[in-house]
Amino acid sequence: MFRVTAPSGTVTRLSLPEVLARLSAAEDLVFTALRPHQRAAWHAFNVQLAVLALESSGLEQLAKTADDWRALLRTLTADYPDDAPWHLVVEDWGRPAFLQSPCSPARVADFKHGSDSAQDIDVLVTSRHHDEKAGKLPLCADEFDTLLYALVGLQGWTPFLGAGNYNSMRMNGGFSSRPQFRLAVERGSGAEFRRDVEVLLAGLGPMAEAFAVRHDGAVDPEHRLLWLPPWDEEPLPLASVHPLALEVARRVRLVEREGSLQLLRAASKSMRVDAKASKGDVLDPWMPILRDGGRRALTAQSHTLGYRTLQGLLFDRQKCELPLLALPAEHERSRPTTLIAQVLVNGDGRTDGLLQREIAMPASVTRRLGHETVDLARRSQLFVDRAGEMSGKVFRSALIQFIDGSPDVDWKNKDFDRASRSAVDDYERDVDEAFFIELFRSIDAGQDDQLAQQHWVQWLYALAQRRLPAATAALPTRSPSRTFAQARAERVLHGGARKHFGTWLAHARAAVPNEDTQESMR
Repeated sequence: MFRVTAPSGTVTRLSLPEVLARLSAAEDLVFTALRPHQRAAWHAFNVQLAVLALESSGLEQLAKTADDWRALLRTLTADYPDDAPWHLVVEDWGRPAFLQSPCSPARVADFKHGSDSAQDIDVLVTSRHHDEKAGKLPLCADEFDTLLYALVGLQGWTPFLGAGNYNSMRMNGGFSSRPQFRLAVERGSGAEFRRDVEVLLAGLGPMAEAFAVRHDGAVDPEHRLLWLPPWDEEPLPLASVHPLALEVARRVRLVEREGSLQLLRAASKSMRVDAKASKGDVLDPWMPILRDGGRRALTAQSHTLGYRTLQGLLFDRQKCELPLLALPAEHERSRPTTLIAQVLVNGDGRTDGLLQREIAMPASVTRRLGHETVDLARRSQLFVDRAGEMSGKVFRSALIQFIDGSPDVDWKNKDFDRASRSAVDDYERDVDEAFFIELFRSIDAGQDDQLAQQHWVQWLYALAQRRLPAATAALPTRSPSRTFAQARAERVLHGGARKHFGTWLAHARAAVPNEDTQESMR
């Protein structure tokens, strides 16, 4: 059912138990039909399903064979010996189908609007026929995996999209998003799957304790696969839903008509789970929780994974609590890791873009990430402050001097500011590429804050010197001589650097970005 491409280029088809078995063996599976914005949802689906199946059977180790996984999955649906909850199409709507809740006979008539393509089911909200062609990826028998990836995203990662179309319980509001922050020690879909499953299995005890505290001592919540109980009107109480439950955010059913599949939809009067008051803080192991202004799930915006915002999310525990899977397990604290952050940013009836970022962390940073982040938070904020000063007070000022071209610069001219913005953005992109590399290098080298800032300022100044000629070459100037305008801009750049960073630059040679950082910016 799931097409997988081998390193040799050979495409094979695997069942869900076979997928789980191959991932458990740490095989790096490449899912042929999986689209970039669906990767986070598919990773989480497999991890949650595996942990729920192992927990329900009282196992603490990953199963090895497809037959073992098939038996484990059946423990989650023991009331259905015909495996109806794992079938895509079940004619009796009083029984569940895969990721499709049952309903009473009286509510069958609610299902009216049909979709016959995976593109129309997907979570992407795009301009019709412009961003994506409507009707793409028809629901045909040879490409069921395309349908399944879209269905997984729709049921667990969807925002609010008009009356009757509610969002996932793991979001802070209808127009929010579901970020995924996690650590990887070894790379590849199988290794990353194994790591997250093993960390979650080890954390089930603390997770159950936290759940009980939040829900007046509730233990062993009954609902794990939320497409099993009927869904007519009333939402499920949050206290009855397992923290790792696989949810269904929409009332949908697949039917077969004239040899092809259609997905029928029905409106709902509320979210599937009564979790609105929790603001997405429902023990999602991939979700950062903001602390300032009340606990709530992170709502991603276009700048969320930029260095200015991301460093605060990663290191400032007064602002943000990292999820379980973004923290190192005890045995991982002495190893280099990679922080993986990805999110599909949602807006009011639209999709604002897919953000993805991977940050390599040396062991010295991994060790601090769990419990010793105060120094990291202070150092990273100092780096942000210095970058802001160099970008805004030095580099931008030199650009405005060039555009104005006169000895008496109109610093408040909004047209000059708009004209310089693109070049400043280019400078900021280079800083963004290098920020964590240089920050972690200073930590790894054992530098104190003063020495670390000195090296960082030298790097920023060298970048500004390198960027200025290319930036001014693309800008207009009111000066009759571009040569004179360039000379004045360079004088403002050097003078501004001495004014704001004289202490750090006084004894510095003309710094050039090191080879590693230069490579990161190419």
